[in-house]
Amino acid sequence: MKFKKIQLYLALILSFFALNVHGQSKKQRCGTTVEPQIMGMQKSRQQSADGECTTINKIDKTFQISLWIAVNSQGATNISDEDINGALTRLNNDFAPSGMKFQYCKIENMENDRWDSLTVFPTYNEELQMRALHYEPNTINIYLVDTIGKPEITPGGYAYFPGGPDVIVCVKSSYNEDSPVLSHEMGHFFGLYHTFETEFGIELVDGSNCETTGDFVCDTRADPDPEGNADEDDQCNYIGPLQQDANGDWYLPPTDNIMSYYPSECVCRFTPQQFNRMIDQYLNFRNYLW
Repeated sequence: MKFKKIQLYLALILSFFALNVHGQSKKQRCGTTVEPQIMGMQKSRQQSADGECTTINKIDKTFQISLWIAVNSQGATNISDEDINGALTRLNNDFAPSGMKFQYCKIENMENDRWDSLTVFPTYNEELQMRALHYEPNTINIYLVDTIGKPEITPGGYAYFPGGPDVIVCVKSSYNEDSPVLSHEMGHFFGLYHTFETEFGIELVDGSNCETTGDFVCDTRADPDPEGNADEDDQCNYIGPLQQDANGDWYLPPTDNIMSYYPSECVCRFTPQQFNRMIDQYLNFRNYLW
């Protein structure tokens, strides 16, 4: 076992010096925050520590999306039908292994251009005003805006965990078939944390504490990179910075996971236990959705 760790360490060092890395501009950012009371509820939905479980508790459910699009001062939406449909195609492809499907039941423009540049700091007053006029109960309400104003970051989107409103907000530039932002935010909407979550404690590389720390999902490898500052090569292999956990084991984070902060061209999948967590969250907390 020690010999394998040494091999991995050497391989990572060689990769670091030999391969080009993606630019930081390709990293996605998320504006989702979780209220303490919802965190407590989420912690109660812990899963088995069996990281080898590959069975997905598949369901046959089509969710209805109400899509609300902000216009700019000239009355234009600045997003094409191709991107709107492409984002839905990407979402359905990413969720296909779970049996969860999505379709638009309504697409409407919001004529108040103030919401195209949505301010969510220090309060969410603008969002509340927007929702008061444009909200369809029992559906997933997705709002498309040009920008989201939050301190220190310009997120591609944010969502509310189960227990919150049935709302996802995305910026228009991140709403297309090439972007994982909608799938990422839908993951939050159905109870997934980031792979690098540390609010409940730091997950160890060997997964021995995966039930109670990190993202509560045991088949997502421990991720030490909360700021998305790690590097990957052109094949999306993690090449640093090299970090060890409290046991001295080397991190090899999941650069392909949709709930990570790795580049959009790398992230492409959920794990079986992530799907099972989302299905569990739907059945227990959002089973009223059409």
